[in-house]
Amino acid sequence: MKSIQAKKILTKTKNRNWFGTDYNMNIYRGCHHGCIYCDSRSECYQIDDFDQVSYKENALELLNQELQGKRSKGVIGFGAMSDAYNHLEKKQLLTVKALGLIDAHGFGVSLATKSRLVERDIEQFKSIQQHSPVNIGFSFCTSHDRLASKIERNVSLPSERFEALAKCKESGLYSGVLLMPVLPYITDNWKLLADLVLKAKNAGADYIYPLFGMTLRDRQKNHYFDSLEKLSPEIAEKYRKNFKDTYFFPAENYEYLNDSFKNMCTKLSISYEMTDIIEGYQKSYQMEQGSLF
Repeated sequence: MKSIQAKKILTKTKNRNWFGTDYNMNIYRGCHHGCIYCDSRSECYQIDDFDQVSYKENALELLNQELQGKRSKGVIGFGAMSDAYNHLEKKQLLTVKALGLIDAHGFGVSLATKSRLVERDIEQFKSIQQHSPVNIGFSFCTSHDRLASKIERNVSLPSERFEALAKCKESGLYSGVLLMPVLPYITDNWKLLADLVLKAKNAGADYIYPLFGMTLRDRQKNHYFDSLEKLSPEIAEKYRKNFKDTYFFPAENYEYLNDSFKNMCTKLSISYEMTDIIEGYQKSYQMEQGSLF
């Protein structure tokens, strides 16, 4: 277990287009989940030894100081670069303590995770939601446990994430699904995607936000291709043959998948546009507090 000293814990977002967040926060560095496709391995994020998780030992002290110094409230997003519910969290308890500080200082939160450990903190999220917006997003690549166990090796299975999502919704928390990435030649199949949409609906999801394709760059691409070679040489060869060395590799039949997905979500009354998602969990607070958020 490795600890590091941080100089700053909150970063002001350039715009609020990503789930309406005003600040970003990462109190861990790296990830245990072992997802073979993870974009956070990319060189631009400057995280070496990505599979080894370290924690910022002064994170809570810095967070308290920085929250005290903010002249206006806002929504804090975390879980983008490193899942706030990684394996260290069970012992370190940095995430739950950070949520307590966020609550005490009157801020909101938008969190993305692949772990059912989030269930532990439902009461804390409910406390925050009494005064500020709360959004819990569960990240999925597939709804099938067997497939997920091969490409997301050390994380809660999709069935467990759907159970956690249902518990969040039962507790009155705004919650949904980040459907990303949709992997070319692997999960870009409409039957697979329709199954995920139905399971999300059954769990009570407020939204599903998709990305029909994946990023592929430098270290991320190399790790992904090497992992695919071990799992399926035939699919690995497809990638090497068809990838055009650009930033983004779209899913096959992109337009068909996108149209089918939107039609199904519309019929099931599930939001999928980011503007609707942000409004869904922030509107009542905007009405009560003007332009505070």
